[in-house]
Order: sequence, then C-alpha cells, then structure tokens
Amino acid sequence: MKIKNTLFLLLAIFYVSTSISQISTDTDFISGEVIVQLRSAKAIPAVLTNYNLSTKHTLSERFNIYLLEFDAEKRTNSTLISLLKDDLFVVNVQNNHNISLRESNETLPNDSLFGDQWSLLNTGQAGGTPGADIDAPLAWDFTTGGITALGDTIVVAIVDGGTDLNHEELDFWKNHNEIPNNSIDDDNNGYVDDYDGWNAYNHSGNIPLNVHGVHVCGIAGAIGNNNVGISGVNWNVKTLPIAGSSTYESIVVEALSYIFVVRERYDQTNGAEGAFVVAQNNSFGVDKGQPENFPIWEAMYDSLGQLGILSMGATANRDWDIDSVGDVPTAFTTDYMISVTNTTKFDMRNSSAAYGDTTIDLGAPGTTILSLGLNNTYRSSTGTSMATPHVTGAAALLMAAADSTFIANYKSNPSQGALLIKEYILNGVDTLPDLMGITVSGGRLNIYNSIMLMLSTPELTTNVDSVYIELPLNYVGTDTLIITNSGNDTLFYSIIINDQPDWFSLSQYNGNVFEGESDSIIMQFDSHSLDTGFYDCIMLIEGEDIEGKSIPVQMFVYDDVGIQNNIIESSVRVFPNPFKSSVAFSFDVVEIGEASVEIFDQFGKMVYNKKNIVTSGNVHFSWNNTETPKGIYFYRLSFRENLISSGKLVKM
Repeated sequence: MKIKNTLFLLLAIFYVSTSISQISTDTDFISGEVIVQLRSAKAIPAVLTNYNLSTKHTLSERFNIYLLEFDAEKRTNSTLISLLKDDLFVVNVQNNHNISLRESNETLPNDSLFGDQWSLLNTGQAGGTPGADIDAPLAWDFTTGGITALGDTIVVAIVDGGTDLNHEELDFWKNHNEIPNNSIDDDNNGYVDDYDGWNAYNHSGNIPLNVHGVHVCGIAGAIGNNNVGISGVNWNVKTLPIAGSSTYESIVVEALSYIFVVRERYDQTNGAEGAFVVAQNNSFGVDKGQPENFPIWEAMYDSLGQLGILSMGATANRDWDIDSVGDVPTAFTTDYMISVTNTTKFDMRNSSAAYGDTTIDLGAPGTTILSLGLNNTYRSSTGTSMATPHVTGAAALLMAAADSTFIANYKSNPSQGALLIKEYILNGVDTLPDLMGITVSGGRLNIYNSIMLMLSTPELTTNVDSVYIELPLNYVGTDTLIITNSGNDTLFYSIIINDQPDWFSLSQYNGNVFEGESDSIIMQFDSHSLDTGFYDCIMLIEGEDIEGKSIPVQMFVYDDVGIQNNIIESSVRVFPNPFKSSVAFSFDVVEIGEASVEIFDQFGKMVYNKKNIVTSGNVHFSWNNTETPKGIYFYRLSFRENLISSGKLVKM
C-alpha cells in the first residue's frame, strides 16, 4: 500500500508545499481579503499599520490566525501576499478561497427502515450486489461505539452547514461548562455561548438548521437499536456540530481551530472540560484547488493530528484524476487526513466521483444513502459528502473497539495512535477492481476488517522500563530483559542500541514471540578499560504493528579500593520507598568525616547533592522534592569518599 509523506507538527503550524502536475492557479478567492498567521498576537498592530490593513475577524486566537482586509482597488491580493511573505512576523499568508459543498443533486424519497441502508448491510436490496457494504453488523458484534476502554466519551466533529439539534436520532455533545445564551465565555475557552458547538459563519454558538449537515451527522452517528428510523455507523457516539463548511476558507479555518481547542482542553483537564474528539468530517472543498495555495488549512489538519484527531475529506464530485488536476483538501499530503471517494451498491466507483492513485485513499458507499432529514424526517442523497461520514463513524467505532492498552498508548502518543487508526482503516478495505490502481488502498471501507486488524495484533510489554547497575572497575555483571507478547498475534521484534557501546551487549538482538509467551534476554555490562563514572545508552525495541519502546540504560562504575568495612556500624535505611514528596536516608558512622548523598535521574543527570561533616553517630539526609516529576531515580550515599550504598528510588 502506498503511504503519503509523513509530516509531524508539535502543536504548531508550519508552511506545507506540495507538487501537483498541473500549473498552479489561485483565482477562486475573495478579492481584498487575506488570511494571515502571525508568530505572536502582539505583532498584529504593526502588521496592520505597515501594510494599511484592517482586521475583519480573528479566526483562531490559539494559532494567531486573522482574516485581514484591504482596499482591492489600490493593490492586488498577490502583491500584498508577496510583501507579507517577507515579513518576519508572518508565518503563513494566503488568499481567502471560496469553498463549496460536495453533494450531487440526486435526492430520493424518504424511508426509515434499516433494511434500506445498503451501505451497512447489502443483501441485494433494490438490485444491488450482496456484500457490497462495510460489514457493519459484524463490526457491531464487537462494539456499537460510545465509550473507550478507559471510559472516555467518544466524540466526532461534523463541520458542515449546520444540523438539526432537535432530531431524535442524534446524541449531541454539550459543553456543560458553558451557560447558554448569557453572552459570557463561562469556561474561558475563547468562545462565547458555545454550549451546542460553534457557528463559524457568524462567530456564535447558534447552530443553524441545515439538511446537508443533519444527513452527514446521521450517517456517522445516528442512534442505533432504538426502534426509530435508521442506524449510524456508530450507534452511540456523541456528535459535535460546527457550522463552517462553505463560502470562504476563513470560515473553515475558524471551524477547525474550534475542534482543536475543545480537544486540547479535554486533554489538559483530564476530561473535566472539552470534548474527546477523535475524528472530524469535512464534506466540502475546492475543485481543482492546488494545495500550495492553502498552507494554513492543511497545517490545521497536521495540528489536529498531533492531538490524535483524524480529518476525513470528501473528494470532488467529478470524474477527475486528482493526481493530475489537484483538489483541496484531498490532494493535501498530510498523513492525518483520509480522502474518500464514492462507491455504489454494485461496488463500483460512482462515475461522478473523483479518484487518484496517490491522493484518494479509499472508497466508501456514497450513492443513494438513506440518512436523516430535518424535523425527524429521513431522506436519501448521493455524493462524496455521503461517503466520507462512513469513514468518520468507522474511525470512532475503532476507538470504541480498542482495548485499554491501545487507548493508554493513544493518550500518551496521540499522533501515532491516530496514524495507527488510519492504517487499520486503509489496510482493512475490501479491494475492488474498480478502485485498484486509482486509489491509495485500492478498496472500499470495511469496518469489520479494520477492527479485526486492530484486535489481531501483538502487544509488547517488558519487565523493566529502565535499567540501572553499579559495577566496580574491571568487572562483568549481568541482568535480564524479559519481552512478553500479551497480544493476539506473533510479535516480531528487533532491538537497536544507540551507538552500540563496548560496555553493553545483549545475548540476542531480534526474535519472535508467540502470543502469551516471553523471551528472556541477557544484558551484559563490562567495566574493563573504563574510568569511574556514569555510562548511558538507550535500547529501542521495535516491531511490526507495535508501538516501539525506549528503555534507558545506565551503568555506574566505581573504585572499590580502600573501602573500610568498619566505618559504619548500622545498615543503611531508605524510607519510604516508593515515596510521594520526600525520602530520608540514615546510617551510623564511627569516625569523623564528610558524608554525602547524590541523586540522579534515569539519564544520569544529578538532581540533588548534599554534603555534611559528621563526627560520629547518626548520619541523616532528607530529599524534599514536591516539584520533581514522578518517575525512577537513583541514589549514592558516600562517607569519606567511599561508596556506602546505592540503589533505585521510585517517586509516585
């Protein structure tokens, strides 16, 4: 399977350029307006003054993105953009492009029966091809969505024209830290009255009624198994509606920034505020748009990806090769987007849907799709707009099916977790002749296959998270590393040691472990030909379909010559260990001399050092460390420059 170039951004937006085999044009934009991202909000007065601009709206306070306007009769957009690109305060600048919804004109009569949802279960109804579906019922045997294994309420964000907040078939996320309609930003997240979500069209919390938006919401997350109407791909997911899908690109940027803020707030407050958004749906775009003209939009996808949010993009409703003609957003190279085309009940690409061997990831059912209408009604529609929310709902369903280990790893490394979800989706497709060679995956979404891929993977655990040993000069010591596979498939691993030092070696560097079994690896430490002091390296354990693990290794070499066994008269006490805020060291000596305690972190950096002159009797040290991070530390107690004791400390 072809994989797009990876671009990692750590909660920042940088310029992204891509090469399209067509001459770049940038004409469908608003004259007299530009979108600018600044390095700091403090720079906005200078930029406005220097270039005779005015602020039309702040699109993202979080990312310092502004919609600026100017007199188009006095200069052109391209002239201004050229000037701003050379300004040291400017990170990105671009036109404010026109955006359009991606829905075809085909609308069929309403029907509320699950039996008519061929995309979820195709039995050949209405002359379709049996099995030309995403195998939703088989996936529902594992989960119907809603909550992760660690108790997080899963949310999908739908950026569209609005929705129907009163539809009985949708379970909407609510910002319970905001009091609605009081004109106050109660939770201080930068958005006033965002109880129901956000309206980027008029910068308010009022979500408008919109038939396209409610239809998209229903495909991803209509409530299932409730004896009413239809079922979404995910029965129990929360839906976060955001109005902001068309007209101008500035509206899209504001909408995407809102998603970032609510997920970031969730992470920062450990779930007390915000929303656990895992996927967001964009059924809109710019036909033949060239990505190099839209750096801010694409970089927003990368920033969302750093939080663990996948963005789903609907491609054009035209029989175009996107590799050749370009498209926004589905020609973006960001790894955190899944681009989707439209397939029919016959498992064929809809002839009015775009494709691309390197740009369009997969197909999903999008032709004559039954979903929700306004005022508790139901309707059918066709387009890549209908195909894309199938993938959005599938990503959320995968998060609900994941075990606690996957979710824990996702939370500690959300960007990597999001890429794994994308990998399961693309690798789980049903390959179709009609999509082979014209899409990245060559197939159509199958959520059951994706769940099976995720659940049928090895799981790496080790008996240690760090290694520490002390050796005298000219000595060889050993310890044991145990690699265990607690997953559901064979674990193939390899171990890489940075710069492979002469003093550290392993009995084996690769192997395979069947599920439920372990490998024991002997670690050998050799202090011959070394000076006294600390020596460090890192073991990196890697394997196919697993998250790599990094284990720091530290050896302390000391000189044992001249240590007197009669200078202390009691054993060393270290208490409590593990500890929370302070730990004490105590021993008794029989002679006058200098006693010291040294404490190091896992990488050998000294974090505490204390010395005292004692005559005889008890030696006592305390380390009070409320500001020190939790983790593993190592101590050394010395008297008259002789090592008395050393060992590991655990701060809880």
